[in-house]
Amino acid sequence: MRHLNEYFPFILTTLVTVSTIIYTFYSILLWRTARAAAEISRHAALSNLWAELNRFVEIHRARNAAETGFLEGLSSLILEYMVSNLLTRTQAAKDKTFDETRIRIAALIENHTDDAKKFPWVMRLVDPEL
Repeated sequence: MRHLNEYFPFILTTLVTVSTIIYTFYSILLWRTARAAAEISRHAALSNLWAELNRFVEIHRARNAAETGFLEGLSSLILEYMVSNLLTRTQAAKDKTFDETRIRIAALIENHTDDAKKFPWVMRLVDPEL
């Protein structure tokens, strides 16, 4: 019995240490997941704002309101930011599927150059450095 009493503190310390390591590991995973979820929520909120802004633009366009041009420009800037952010993340992830899509977009732009020039953010899909 005395032999067990000598190892009892060691066994308890080992259990606490292993529990702490497991807890730390899963806490880090949870933190990363929460951070990714927050990023997704931020993008969803921005997309919702952009969609609402576009609805607002359509209302003003139907009324021939003077501020329609400003709202359209603001909408384009928000869209350009969203595209830029998407491309930055796509490059960081080295997404091969998007690289193939980028080639197809470049061919489409080449066939419709005049139309593509009307949308400054479109060129960013082909060349993120622009």
